Amino acid sequence: MEKDYLNLIRNAAFPEGDLGAEMIEGMNRGHSDLTDWGFSHVKFGNRILDVGCGGGAALAKLAIQFPNAHLAGCDISPLAVESAQKINEQAVAAGRMELKLSGVPHLDYPDNSFDTVYSVESLYFWQDAVAGLKDILRVLAPGGTFMTVLEMVGGNMSDHHEEIAKELNMFCPTPEELGQIVQHAGFIDISLDEDREKGWICITAKKPWFEA
Repeated sequence: MEKDYLNLIRNAAFPEGDLGAEMIEGMNRGHSDLTDWGFSHVKFGNRILDVGCGGGAALAKLAIQFPNAHLAGCDISPLAVESAQKINEQAVAAGRMELKLSGVPHLDYPDNSFDTVYSVESLYFWQDAVAGLKDILRVLAPGGTFMTVLEMVGGNMSDHHEEIAKELNMFCPTPEELGQIVQHAGFIDISLDEDREKGWICITAKKPWFEA
């Protein structure tokens, strides 16, 4: 793997500088079809949060699709938040979208704040996936839906993706592992879908209506 490419992909976890801006632009383009596929599994509520929103392209799709919804996005990269604000300038100015610097497992939102929380291509980089999922469970309203979609799936990756995952120390769960950690975090009604040809996985789950 070439040095210049390695320097670029290292910005996937925390985009910064010129290479980070290039990575954000590439992710906005490259994740579009994956995002659409993930969204097709979700019945969205009126209060929606994107965890690890990156450059904000997924939120821009929802701003068009659900003009009456309140949208929120967060990322740990200041450059990503800035980029997301730029491409969603109108929605932010209208008060329909809020973007902030935040991430799991310390999301800067009150308990029970959202009907739907999703994450596209972000879980790989969380320091503790179960702790992150528990934090998402906290900010979801009872009965709310969580969805994550990934294109680097343990047991079904190309050699290229395997090399990237190793270089970036990414957590790329198998479908079985992903289901187990979502359940362990406290979610119910877990549903998993795979596109093995493309190497994609999507999981949806619900927050229980009542605490156990």
